[in-house]
Amino acid sequence: MMPVLVWLYKNSKLEIKLVLITLAVLITLPAVSVVVLASSGVQLVGEALAAINPVTHVVELFDSNGNKIAELELTTNWPATGYVSDEFGTHEHWRQELGLGPHTGIDIAHENGLPGSPVTPFMSGTIISVDNIDDDACGKNVRVQHIHDITSIYCHLDSGIERETGTPVDVVDVLGYMGNTGTSTGVHVHFGVRVKGFLVNPRTFLINEPQPSSNLAPEF
Repeated sequence: MMPVLVWLYKNSKLEIKLVLITLAVLITLPAVSVVVLASSGVQLVGEALAAINPVTHVVELFDSNGNKIAELELTTNWPATGYVSDEFGTHEHWRQELGLGPHTGIDIAHENGLPGSPVTPFMSGTIISVDNIDDDACGKNVRVQHIHDITSIYCHLDSGIERETGTPVDVVDVLGYMGNTGTSTGVHVHFGVRVKGFLVNPRTFLINEPQPSSNLAPEF
């Protein structure tokens, strides 16, 4: 097994090399370490594809060979108001009990647990999928395609989503409303980001915190 991994490593691109490194380590360790290290490997790949430059304070995007292909300004366009109730990469005991892996995004919740706060894309793009059926962990959700092979997803939405696949959206356009569908412990929106299909901490693209939500129940 190890010789095969060595050959693949020598003939693979950057993100594949990072995954192979993680796999090689997992082979040599007890099973109890697998979940944590597998998650770390995924995060390493994400960090290799998108990272904040500490000098210029812009998001730098890289290709599979480690070449910088684009720069993006950080944004304050959080997809919902409220507060961050769970961070990217956490693996709390309750998640393990539900059979869930490490957290794949950021959760933004309403302070008073009220459904109905509007959810908007964190950057402009085009809707690539709409799921109005509450039959999986993500619940009702919308997925958006952005520039530079960036995608974002917004889970646990409440009311029926009226947007259609192929619709262009900007940061002021409502995708749906915060809810409690899917595998959820309270009213919130799960916000996830991928670059070239690999999970990335959404905070890589965002600054500050989401604005507080209204103390009153939103009106539809």
